[in-house]
Amino acid sequence: MRGAWACAALAALVVAALSGGCTGGEEPTTVRDLSVEEAHALIEERGDDPSFVILDVRTRDEYVAGHIEGAINLDYYDRSFAAAVGALDPGDTYLVYCRSGVRSAAAIDIMVKKGFSDLYNLEGGTVAWTAAGYPLA
Repeated sequence: MRGAWACAALAALVVAALSGGCTGGEEPTTVRDLSVEEAHALIEERGDDPSFVILDVRTRDEYVAGHIEGAINLDYYDRSFAAAVGALDPGDTYLVYCRSGVRSAAAIDIMVKKGFSDLYNLEGGTVAWTAAGYPLA
């Protein structure tokens, strides 16, 4: 029984740390995976808001071949990626995407560690985006 209590206590600590509960009152981190439809709705709703950023973490060649309109490009594979992310405003809201959702999830992990608090991951990336019939610029 003692092991169950230890696991419960550890789980509570992890939840508190991830939600900002152990950071002295800082804003909690919100990370959500969005379906293509949810991401499209978010872009429609917030697209003109300067504090809303669409972040493409694919390579420059992938970005040039086609990207979600309005997206900025920071290549996750570039050695300077973490530094480039550090230059962004952690108080803004970010919709992060890649080709399939793997790099964007990893990029979001880096962003969380750098203090970003409002992050969305496009599930399935541009593969799902185009399969749903949405265009790339």
